[in-house]
Amino acid sequence: HKKKKNMSYNLPPEGSRVRLIGLKNPSLNGQVGQITGYAQGGERVMISLLDTPSPSVVKVKPKQMEVFTDGPRRRMASRSRSNGYGNSMRRGLSRDLRDDASHELVQLLKSADEMFEMADTSGDGVISKQEFDYYMKRNTKHSKEMIHDAFRMIDRDGDGEITMEEVRKAFLQKRREVNGKSGLGGGEEDELLMCSRDADALFERADTSGDGYLSKMEFELYMKRNTKHSDIAIRELFSMMDVDNDGFITRDEVRRVFLRQKKESGGNGAGIEGGEKMSMGELLGLDDDDMNELADDVYNMFFLSRPCGQAFWYALLIFALKTGLFVIIAIDLLTNKSFPDGSEVPLLVKCTQFLLLPVAVAIEEELIVTFFIYSNLKWSPVILELNPYAYKYKYHLGNMMRLIDGLLFLFINTSLLLQAVDILSMFLNFAALQFLQEIDNIALHLARDGYLTENLEEVANDVTLMKLPRNHNGMLQVLDSLLLFVTFVVLVVAWVLVQVL
Repeated sequence: HKKKKNMSYNLPPEGSRVRLIGLKNPSLNGQVGQITGYAQGGERVMISLLDTPSPSVVKVKPKQMEVFTDGPRRRMASRSRSNGYGNSMRRGLSRDLRDDASHELVQLLKSADEMFEMADTSGDGVISKQEFDYYMKRNTKHSKEMIHDAFRMIDRDGDGEITMEEVRKAFLQKRREVNGKSGLGGGEEDELLMCSRDADALFERADTSGDGYLSKMEFELYMKRNTKHSDIAIRELFSMMDVDNDGFITRDEVRRVFLRQKKESGGNGAGIEGGEKMSMGELLGLDDDDMNELADDVYNMFFLSRPCGQAFWYALLIFALKTGLFVIIAIDLLTNKSFPDGSEVPLLVKCTQFLLLPVAVAIEEELIVTFFIYSNLKWSPVILELNPYAYKYKYHLGNMMRLIDGLLFLFINTSLLLQAVDILSMFLNFAALQFLQEIDNIALHLARDGYLTENLEEVANDVTLMKLPRNHNGMLQVLDSLLLFVTFVVLVVAWVLVQVL
């Protein structure tokens, strides 16, 4: 079973009245219910809905409910919060933001995003005309003609699809029209759209769980990878952005802080350490085009693991498993199989073999990734500031293991290809071996999804967050293309030799 995160909450007593929030099912958001019990050690809350015609109980996470109190509504908050400078900063910021005139704009953008998420039923990041029609018919009483006109108005570029940016602009446009203004382009509105794009970029890179919230661990891992801020500065920044003190950061909170920062700095930026002036995007390391993400495989778990730690031996075990399977298949090919005489192979099969040679190279992921790394990236001592175990020797050793993996797979795939005497067997062999290529990726995702130990999960998540600096050697950057071409030439020579011999 999947391991659950160990998170403790200030849980209200059973019988408390709550409102559901942040659920993917829009029909449940806003529903009022009563807590009937807890499950999984407090990780899930059983809530009996009060506004339904028949009794209904739902199970949600603590952060997906608001408790009714005498004061303002509050979301469930984690117990482990500091009480120092960050808290006072956060309380002041929260109070100021509630009183700030920009609060209306922030809420408007939040509504636009919620509308987009509900309408984008396919989850592909755009709203098609069919999705828009379905959403409008369910939620409005507009005529068919009005719905079509609204779609054309929102679809500014006329490509037949609506993006989140277009929905946001449409909401802001409507606000200006209601306020007696025309067009879009108010300074504060332009800044808000820019802040929203920054918030989207932050969540795309840092929200590794994909649940729409940034936990403290996700935020800290992201910041350590993308910035040089101290641990104290990162904690203060998290506290500043966690406006409602619930232990998570939302896009709405990021927008508020971004917009607040832009207004207070007068466009000149603001620093968190040493008085250095920078934009919020720079503060959060969103401008890092000179870095490249690591390949998502178990060999980079080895690179980032503590020597002789769990992840270290886990990666070596997976490599040994794949290598052992490859060696067994190779021995069988060399002892029990043979290359057919060229005269026995039909001309059509020979042509198909030749056409599949570049395919054999192109599908070899481990080989291509290793070529790319040594051509475009480089190890740097600064990496040790982000991960103290990312030693240079493990960087090269992990890449060598990936290279051996790729070469063994290419050898087996090519051998099966050249031993085939009919077309169907060639394609069947290609398909049959693909599961071997995925073993290391499956091992990584098993660790990352929490099915194994907590240490393995942590290192697997580090792979997602770590980046390597790019090299700027123009001659070296063409090395990967050259190596791929040489690999293809070697396969062509092997194909010719098989036909001749």
